[in-house]
Amino acid sequence: MNKKPYLSLEDAQCIISACHEFVNKKNYPLVAVAVCDDGGHLIAIERAPDVPPVSAKIAINKARTAALGRRDSRIYEEQINNGRQALLSAPDIAGLMTGGVPIIFENTCVGAVGVSNLKPDQDEEVAKSGLDYFLANYSA
Repeated sequence: MNKKPYLSLEDAQCIISACHEFVNKKNYPLVAVAVCDDGGHLIAIERAPDVPPVSAKIAINKARTAALGRRDSRIYEEQINNGRQALLSAPDIAGLMTGGVPIIFENTCVGAVGVSNLKPDQDEEVAKSGLDYFLANYSA
């Protein structure tokens, strides 16, 4: 039987904390951060105080889209903006906006992180910062 890496709740909380730390260092407005597993199932979500509730839903959908597609959610937004409207009817993906980033560990997608409440590029920047921190500090 094959073995594959997976994200734990502790891993997800580490990524979320790193995202919030990055937001604080950059003096960005507060955000919602979601982490899901490779099947797009939510592991953890944290919406900072005063962040609109819809941002939590958007962060979850961005993470889910990045996990299921195994690529940055930005790619879908770019394709739609370039005329590929059919993507809007794709099943099971609602986070077709920049800010979802897959978590690739040992050449395997183990999940994704999604961020919402900033400008699109900032959402993605925050998601990548949390992911980078986690991967740099991960210990098996």
